[in-house]
Amino acid sequence: MVGDVCAREDVEAALADQPAVVFHLAARTSVLGSIRDPEGVYAVNVAATQQLLECARQAGTRQVVLASTNAVVGDVGRDLIDEQTPLRPLTPYGATKAAAEMLASAYTASFELAVAAVRLTNVYGPGMAKKDTFVIRLFRAAASGRPATVYGDGHQERDYLFIDDAVAAFLLAWQRDLSGPITIGTGRSTSVLELVQLAEAASGRRVSVEHVAAPTGEMRAVRVDI
Repeated sequence: MVGDVCAREDVEAALADQPAVVFHLAARTSVLGSIRDPEGVYAVNVAATQQLLECARQAGTRQVVLASTNAVVGDVGRDLIDEQTPLRPLTPYGATKAAAEMLASAYTASFELAVAAVRLTNVYGPGMAKKDTFVIRLFRAAASGRPATVYGDGHQERDYLFIDDAVAAFLLAWQRDLSGPITIGTGRSTSVLELVQLAEAASGRRVSVEHVAAPTGEMRAVRVDI
């Protein structure tokens, strides 16, 4: 719905037909990229979201379904993350998504625009070959024979969500008129080293790894209560 830089007139034109629901997935999603360019990620993830919410309100839209992330809560160790976990983001990316959720909450309270914030874990699947995520980097390493970069000891855990399940979550949020945050994942977390083994089994190739120091904002574990 929103491009890399949102022009208000473009959003107004897109909402001219008064859609009952707007699915808002446009964002800058790179955690490391947000550290390099916090102003840029703010412009897309916060300012553009506010423009979309305002245009949706003026167009008479009933609901917005917003793509959010578990990164809004920051590092909680190995505790389970749910909708009541306090928002303490570690990076500009997480902070901008938390800010977008706060805007959504304000628009719901002030203007009765229902906004569902779907907090996704690590999504993977077809169509993401150009994304800079660990799953894709693993299969690039398998295809090229070059080592995959692993942060720290590789025992950090993530919850990997297949794209079809992410889509199903957005549709359910719409169909059930959800307003507010909802945590979406598989409920099962996998370590980075386990994921390397799974990639080897799927590709039929050995994947070598190169361990490097973990960057700022690296969470030790993502375990979600679904």
